[in-house]
Amino acid sequence: MMDQETLSPESDFDPMADEFTADQHRELKRLREESPVAYSSQFGGFWALTRRADLVNAARNHEQLINSILHTVPHGLAGNTRPLMHSDQPEHTIYKDVIQKVLGSDELRDRVVSEVRQRAKELVAKIASEGSGDLATEYADPLMGFAITSIFNIEEVTGDEMDRTIRDYVIGGQVRAAQLAQDASARMFSITKNLLDDRRENPRDPSTDLATALVQAQEAGILVDEEKVLGAQRQPLVIVWLATAHTLTNIFRRLLTDHGLTAKLRAEPELIADSVDEFLRMDQPQIGFARSSTVDLEFGGRRIPAGSAIALVFPAGNRDPEAFEDPETFMIGRTPNPHLAFGHGIHSCPGRSIARGLVQTAIEELLAGTADFELSIPVSEVPNEHWPFRASLSLPATVQAR
Repeated sequence: MMDQETLSPESDFDPMADEFTADQHRELKRLREESPVAYSSQFGGFWALTRRADLVNAARNHEQLINSILHTVPHGLAGNTRPLMHSDQPEHTIYKDVIQKVLGSDELRDRVVSEVRQRAKELVAKIASEGSGDLATEYADPLMGFAITSIFNIEEVTGDEMDRTIRDYVIGGQVRAAQLAQDASARMFSITKNLLDDRRENPRDPSTDLATALVQAQEAGILVDEEKVLGAQRQPLVIVWLATAHTLTNIFRRLLTDHGLTAKLRAEPELIADSVDEFLRMDQPQIGFARSSTVDLEFGGRRIPAGSAIALVFPAGNRDPEAFEDPETFMIGRTPNPHLAFGHGIHSCPGRSIARGLVQTAIEELLAGTADFELSIPVSEVPNEHWPFRASLSLPATVQAR
């Protein structure tokens, strides 16, 4: 029988508190040191893992920690309808095999990076010519809206239209504006359905076009659920924008405030490639990915009952001194660098190669297209997104053209 502490634990932290949102890494460091398996009473109650070893063990334990009940804290959309993040084995791997072959394609990555590089040049040139701009809402976000249309060969909408749609969906979810989120979700489903319908009539190369690959796998009887095929195409639209745009805003905030690092990368742009994984380690935005426990479990000496929500706080693990030397210091070319920016286990990101290319390209073009930039507001006034993400929502800057 479980003890009273496990049944009714006191809350170790409040992820929605101002001090947590203001400096999430400071608070995560405190939890990792004082209560590495932490409990919060927010969102109906959940547990948070903050040490890398616990995170790796949890991510590998896909039999007892499942995704189909919830995949984020707070609870997102219920039901196992959108592979990959909403699915468990054996279904998960059936879908991932199809998706991984496309998103892991070198040919697709190279084409997307080339197209995104040109768009990045245009966005940076516009900001530089005006002498100021918001590196979040005028560069990172629209660049990822364009990247989505490039990765998935979407021609029905522009990159800017995709950016606005997903931004509405995300903002609606954050501020609990249900109608805004629902309308944006409906637009994404419409775009996705039209894309799949088109590929049934006009198939493209299934090695580089996800919609075609999904349709052909469905026609071959590999994938059998129409709703899940639709979900498998729709979910990446949000994930690419959220994960990569938020990563970029965190990186740009670092570049705006760490003048020594920025100067070094400007002077030696060949070092940017060696810096990508360190940026990913330090600036990963997703802090609320989650699993549901199907049995009683124990982590770090704390017993977690079956049916619990467990957040895998990967950014906390990325700064665990047990795994990283001097973890709070940015080290260009850090080796080894076993960061968890792409997750771990069967649910690790299938698009990591494209993501690395997008991050590197966005940094390169920002530094190549500007001679200098500075935040226009004090860093303490930069608005931050709250749990389940860590990101700067706006980065107004003065920009000097090269």
